[in-house]
Amino acid sequence: MSSENERQVFPGIESILRALAKVPDIKPMAIPKLDMAALAKVQVDALAVFPEIQRRLAEQARPLVELQRRLEHAALPSLEAVQRITENVKRVEALLPRPSPQQIQLFEQLEKTERRKRVLDRIGLLPHPSTPFALLDGDDADDVLKIKIEQHYRDNWKEVCHDLESRAQRFDVDDEAKTTLAEALAAHQSGFYRAVCRLLLPEIERVARVELRGDCLGSLKIEKVIGEPGMELTISETNPPGYYALGLYERLTDHIYVKVDELNRLKLKSDPVPNRHAAIHGLIVYNSVWHSLNSIFLTDFAFQVVSGIKRLGREAKAADSAT
Repeated sequence: MSSENERQVFPGIESILRALAKVPDIKPMAIPKLDMAALAKVQVDALAVFPEIQRRLAEQARPLVELQRRLEHAALPSLEAVQRITENVKRVEALLPRPSPQQIQLFEQLEKTERRKRVLDRIGLLPHPSTPFALLDGDDADDVLKIKIEQHYRDNWKEVCHDLESRAQRFDVDDEAKTTLAEALAAHQSGFYRAVCRLLLPEIERVARVELRGDCLGSLKIEKVIGEPGMELTISETNPPGYYALGLYERLTDHIYVKVDELNRLKLKSDPVPNRHAAIHGLIVYNSVWHSLNSIFLTDFAFQVVSGIKRLGREAKAADSAT
């Protein structure tokens, strides 16, 4: 063991030096640029402030005396060691690719999307092409933001409704589905939010049964009928696409048709996205504008997914016929 008067090197410094000795084996990585320019001043600056630190420590309670003693016998890295660290870091920087302006723009867009998604999750609204995304970029408190968004839909419902009905006409679902959605939109406009939830949630199941299972009888598992085939769709095929689509897909397959039990009932009750089993069997009351909007937006998304799955089926059949 070393004597008490011998200066000891921090174990962390030894670890750093050992790790940096392996720098030639490091492969290029996409990590932020590091600036070690100030590190060379560590020794001088630190030695300059140590006397003041010692004086203050001496004024503290007795338990801190031991800390002072340890600091006095701790050796700072030598200037040579600091220079070695700086040189090795520069070698690592040389291996790192610099992002292009296009990549930087993409990263910024992804960050904005993630930030908006977090806001939507907090206020309990599913993303949709009609979402007033600009409102999400402000500094409003969640309660204030909910009031603004609700007022936005009240003020612009005529345009939102027209767009939803026009979009539905392009979906590859039967006329019954399109008519049902139109009735739900009219009910929402009249404030019949309970009716919207109880009308649309079973309709998604009916559309899946008719369009993807030949109107067969028996139980229907949405995660099998829509979930698994839907995994083959690209995230750019729906509107909203990308990150928003992934969240909607999860809601469709892992939430809306989950069976309610004693373990999940309270959680589902506090969720602003309705659950079909809870709505149909009267286990949870869905009566708010948010419940209604979420049911409409999720139905719009489900019809798109069903349309995409049908397209994949036709393409697979055509490929089989061609071989």
